[in-house]
Amino acid sequence: MIRLNKNPNIKINSEINYYFNPDFVYIPINSQILVKQNESITKGQFVTSNLESPISGVAMGIKNMQIEKNMQKCLVIANDYKEISKNKKIKMRQITIDKIIKILTENHEEKLLKKFKNQNRFDRIIISAINDEPYVYNNIFILKENISDLLMIIDHLSLIYKSDNNYLIIKNNEANIINECLNVIGTYPNIKLTLVNDEYLLGKEEFIVKKLKVENSKNLYLEVEDLNILANYLLGKDNSTKLITISGDAILENKTILTKKNVMLLDIIKKYIKIIEKQYIVIINGLMCGYEIVTMDKFIVTNNINSINIIKPPIYKTTECINCGKCIEICPKKVNPINLQNVKNCINCGLCSYICPCFINLKKRLEKGKNYE
Repeated sequence: MIRLNKNPNIKINSEINYYFNPDFVYIPINSQILVKQNESITKGQFVTSNLESPISGVAMGIKNMQIEKNMQKCLVIANDYKEISKNKKIKMRQITIDKIIKILTENHEEKLLKKFKNQNRFDRIIISAINDEPYVYNNIFILKENISDLLMIIDHLSLIYKSDNNYLIIKNNEANIINECLNVIGTYPNIKLTLVNDEYLLGKEEFIVKKLKVENSKNLYLEVEDLNILANYLLGKDNSTKLITISGDAILENKTILTKKNVMLLDIIKKYIKIIEKQYIVIINGLMCGYEIVTMDKFIVTNNINSINIIKPPIYKTTECINCGKCIEICPKKVNPINLQNVKNCINCGLCSYICPCFINLKKRLEKGKNYE
């Protein structure tokens, strides 16, 4: 783990902006469509076999949009701005292991379901409020907005899964949220507030469990964002929104925005962000692990999008490899980006490109290597 160098001029505004009334949303069609053109839709209704509409409105038709790195057909829904919904609240005493499995299954939350499925007991619950990527603070903002509900859910999970040791992990430089946690966590004696250094990769389960020296235990590991999704289902709250961070040295002000899912990125930019540079590049999901997109006018903010960096084009010049070995030395998985040795172990952390004195895009080289393996 290392401490990344950061631009001190890139600071996120402490207030959250809200984008809840898009004119349109775009639902990726990766399974059967369950609605017809011109059909009225309620918020939370499944419009494909595994995706809900984040708004109420009318199905308008099909359009090609960019979903992460690929173009894909999407169902376009026009907003009626009525927010008609059918969410139901569940009483805390009714929350059981079977209920959690049932809710996650019904809502097609495959990532979360894998964490809970076939488990009747955990030695400990580990909740991480860490975002590894520079200038990304999603987990901290979500924790700050929902701290009481999230602590209550952690406490309840610890009871039904009989976990004796439970950790809430926060970077030790997050002074504001630490104070807020200290004010309320005292009423939950089975949850331990644990502070760690601001070191890259501690936001990944593999490395934080080693830091805590609990890698040989049966752990339930969740990021705050995942815990919040579960909490919303259990408490009957809105799960139609997504927190994103927009930052960079090519914009006037860096912001954290709570937006409806599946909206077009350019619509958010037009409303909240002023780009101050004529030349800029757009990086999705972080400067270390992310990828560049060519245009924002077809790019959709899905549930997998956490951050957007709008930055000035790099001015450095790539030179030939000098065989210094720094990329191999820094790699946490002992991958050799030069000869692609152990490339299957690459975790896409980007440290090899970060450390390279020749400014070679070793991360891209490794991605190609994995594809050809």
